[in-house]
Amino acid sequence: MAPVTEQIVTMAVTKNQIQMALENLPRFKLSHLNTPLETLERLKQDLSERGISTPDRILIKREDATGLAFGGNKGRHFEFEMGHILEGGFDTVININHYHSNQARFLAAGCAKAGLKYHIISTDMVTAPITGNLLLCKLMGAVIHRTPAEYGRQMAEKIFSDVVKDGGNPYILPDDPFADIMGMIGFLETGLELEKQFESAGIDGPVQLWGLTGRSIAGLRLYAKNRGLNWQATAVQYSPGKIEDFHKITSRRSSEVAEMFDLKYSLNESDITVLENYRGPAYGEPDEEVINAIRLLGKTEGLILDPNYTGKAMSGLIGELKTGQIDLNETICFIHSGGLPQLFAHADKFTE
Repeated sequence: MAPVTEQIVTMAVTKNQIQMALENLPRFKLSHLNTPLETLERLKQDLSERGISTPDRILIKREDATGLAFGGNKGRHFEFEMGHILEGGFDTVININHYHSNQARFLAAGCAKAGLKYHIISTDMVTAPITGNLLLCKLMGAVIHRTPAEYGRQMAEKIFSDVVKDGGNPYILPDDPFADIMGMIGFLETGLELEKQFESAGIDGPVQLWGLTGRSIAGLRLYAKNRGLNWQATAVQYSPGKIEDFHKITSRRSSEVAEMFDLKYSLNESDITVLENYRGPAYGEPDEEVINAIRLLGKTEGLILDPNYTGKAMSGLIGELKTGQIDLNETICFIHSGGLPQLFAHADKFTE
């Protein structure tokens, strides 16, 4: 009997199958693709000079370079979500999300580009200044409603009712199951890009994808599993939550995507390693190690991370390298998912 890895390769789906399935979905172009794959040589050098062993290759997939509205991984997600909304004939989009939300910013950009009205119900931190993502929402024409989280649903339903009375056709984003899987779909396409980029760079050994708990890294791992590629995945938590809940939700969503794309495999709890020790005190709150990681990447590579998401992922990578938890024979591929605007909401932490 052949080893399991050989069986997976034999039964792997083709790149063309995934590409054709993507092309059959409604889509609205928002992003500059392909995004670059770059090396982090000066970061490696800095860590080595401090006695920290690193793999031969630490790469960064520049999803911050998708372009629209300061870029980020949500650019890929919302190409499919906006296509879905437009196909449904909606003229008004209603969203509920946190003050720090990158998703809220991208939906504002998509609606502006598509000519749709957009209401963002920004929950929690209702007295915080309008800066970062929320400022960009305002600049892109969003109607901003600020409320404690417990009133978000009530406010959305009131806006929905008012739009209907005025003859509009509203859409509440969190009510649509497609919104839960669009990110995983978008990152199947990222997988196609990365496979080509790795081939061009001569990378054929084991790869460790490094990012955050969420749909993006799950989409990449789903791609790799179905292509029979030796890519593993580590996801750093950015907010409190049970790891088993992440695995359960990810497994369910991946099953839906697998069925949609006629893939052989969905994800289970063994497919993504989740780290919980780098999430900081709360969502939207970085600790000192996150601040240091952001400063380090800025000084060594001229790249900007954010305190809510990518800074925590990089803090996790550096922390695991320091403690010798990473296989030095692997190629690390850090997924830079963007989030730059929210750096300015934490400006006081970097000016001291």
